[in-house]
Amino acid sequence: MKYLIDRSSAITPKEEFENLLKSKKKLRIKLGVDPTAPDVTLGWYAILRMLRKFQDYGHTAILILGEFTAQVGDPSGKSETRIKLQEDDVNKNSDGVLPIIKNILNYENLEIVSNKDWLSKISTSEMVNLASSTTLAQMLERDDFSKRYANGNPISLMEFFYPLFQGYDSVAVKADIEIGGHDQLWNLMLGREIQKFYNLSPQIAMTFPLLVGTDGTKKMSQSLGNYISISDTPENIYGKLMSIPDEAMWEYFLLLTDIEIEEINNMKSKSYVNPFEYKKQLGNLIVTELYSKKDADQAETSFNSITINKATPSEIDEYKLERLENIHLPKVLTDFKLTKSNSEARRLIESGSFKINNEKFENFDINFDDLVNKTIQLGKRNYFTIIEK
Repeated sequence: MKYLIDRSSAITPKEEFENLLKSKKKLRIKLGVDPTAPDVTLGWYAILRMLRKFQDYGHTAILILGEFTAQVGDPSGKSETRIKLQEDDVNKNSDGVLPIIKNILNYENLEIVSNKDWLSKISTSEMVNLASSTTLAQMLERDDFSKRYANGNPISLMEFFYPLFQGYDSVAVKADIEIGGHDQLWNLMLGREIQKFYNLSPQIAMTFPLLVGTDGTKKMSQSLGNYISISDTPENIYGKLMSIPDEAMWEYFLLLTDIEIEEINNMKSKSYVNPFEYKKQLGNLIVTELYSKKDADQAETSFNSITINKATPSEIDEYKLERLENIHLPKVLTDFKLTKSNSEARRLIESGSFKINNEKFENFDINFDDLVNKTIQLGKRNYFTIIEK
């Protein structure tokens, strides 16, 4: 249990947690995840690793897919009301993430449930009963709600129901401990109160730091584009890890590796060591865990060859394009989903990040024959070619 305690940002109440551990009881550890996107990032993987660690200690993992709450939207840390997701979108996202999650967790002591199984069937009278468990004053104690209220920003009643529903989930699965990111602490503590309201033993709230994205500042998020997908290729995962700021990598070591915290602190103290060497170690460890040591070593070799020695990959993607007299590059790059928008494509071209046969090309328009059957590079690691359709 030392691994989890060392890495936690809060354990509340600590004394009750210690008493639970002394009881030698097989504990029910709850983690709720809302399928708001169809992919699993390293940020999600970090908290799923913690759930798996509880399994390694012999406890039962209760993974709640928030297929109902995803349609409501978690207001934690938000300055405005989230856009409501449609049920079809949530179901598609669940279909995408569930097989990945099953591969991460130990299936022998795992329960996977969807909160739509109970929340979609809750009666009006039970909804009123649930609402009576919490006061408006309690809701406004939340930092994000209080700031929005003070600034005159609207708060929908639906958003007040999100933490109530999350707490009701703890009632439904009889959680002993609920884990989550540190931004979830208020919700987890409210879950304790709701369990008491329903005459159940209150859960322990255990939170962990939020993994920052590749920008090194904001929480890793698919909507912000600063994420690393665990379904990506070993080469891309390794390459993206090499791009994170030096200071951010220590959090990655903490949340995504099994290195003891004392050793991590010892590594941080060695200012004479080039941080890039530690970053290579980090990339190798994470890719090894997600794939294999062989894949990690190959990814490192590929990174050194392409990024450091400026070699071209032996295999590159191929895109087909119909012949046109003049090609507008921003549109083509966006249509091929190589960039998210025409404006992003223009920015990359203007910055010199678009190369044809290793020569920078900084114009937005190009003749068809000057583009096809060439080795094209976009950014540091994205190589491809375009052929006539």
